[in-house]
Amino acid sequence: MHELNRKEKLLKLIVEQFIRTAEPVGSSALIEEYDLPYSSATVRNEMAELERLGYLEKTHTSSGRVPSSEGYRYYVDYLRDAQVDTTMRYQIQNLFESKKGLEIDEVIEKGCEIISQMTHLTTVVLGPDANLERINKVQLVPLNDITAVAVFVTDRGHVEHKTFSIPKDVSIGELESCVNIINDRICGTPINKVADKVDSLRPILAERIKNHEIVFKAFLEAFLKFTTERVSVFGRANMFEQPEFTNNIEKIRKLINLLENDSAWKALETKEGINVRIGEENMLTEMDDVSIVTANISVSSNQHGTIALVGPKRMDYNKALAALEYLQEEINRFFIETDEEE
Repeated sequence: MHELNRKEKLLKLIVEQFIRTAEPVGSSALIEEYDLPYSSATVRNEMAELERLGYLEKTHTSSGRVPSSEGYRYYVDYLRDAQVDTTMRYQIQNLFESKKGLEIDEVIEKGCEIISQMTHLTTVVLGPDANLERINKVQLVPLNDITAVAVFVTDRGHVEHKTFSIPKDVSIGELESCVNIINDRICGTPINKVADKVDSLRPILAERIKNHEIVFKAFLEAFLKFTTERVSVFGRANMFEQPEFTNNIEKIRKLINLLENDSAWKALETKEGINVRIGEENMLTEMDDVSIVTANISVSSNQHGTIALVGPKRMDYNKALAALEYLQEEINRFFIETDEEE
């Protein structure tokens, strides 16, 4: 960070004070809180100038000021401290050090749970494009005499499963025979073509197993999840606990629509590195008091996903960006190491 002039120092403190308290910031409170070596008149004049420049805004209910979208943008680009919280760093490091036995999904999910908890923000994960994956194997895991789990694994380590009830007149042997048929016919098939290929096996399955429709449906539903459920949300409740949204039913409704709009998230365009969309910069939502921070992740040499942190425009950008940058580095390193081991 460059050496800050007085205006920049004050803007940085105002942004960080407002992030912490969600209350408009006045000159007297600022001087008292940070023991500033400036007079009240000096601070008031500088705040008035920052307002004139578009970095601060007055509120209708207070004599204090709050950061504008331009103020947050300047803060993110030039004033923030890039330092990962020690506890968060330890938890993420511990996750990747004990990574043995974890599937791709588990590593990413656990990492996102950690940063959601530590930042008090909502994390949205956009998985890799399913069309680039192929089915590697299908397994049947009997849980008891009446229930079994069908497990599907792709060549990139993505795992999906479906629990289903075993029809009374169907044996485990018959089910295993069906799984063998499916493995023979679909292994190596691109995910986006699996559903059609399984559908073509319906006559063959009907010859091998009574009440085959129950089993067929379980397998087909699981395959469809590969292509339709690549958006996961963690820490959903964190958004609804923010002061900006707590008592505003209309904003809560819009937040729910945003978090549940999978097609909008899938259409989200991200560039290399960390991307920060502040308030009105967001094209995903009409809400001008929501910010979204995104990072691309590499899960193999040719597959990529995206992790997004969603919060109020008043989010702690220091913590959010540092957390996402660190998690991005660790995930990318993890999958590079995994590819090399294979």
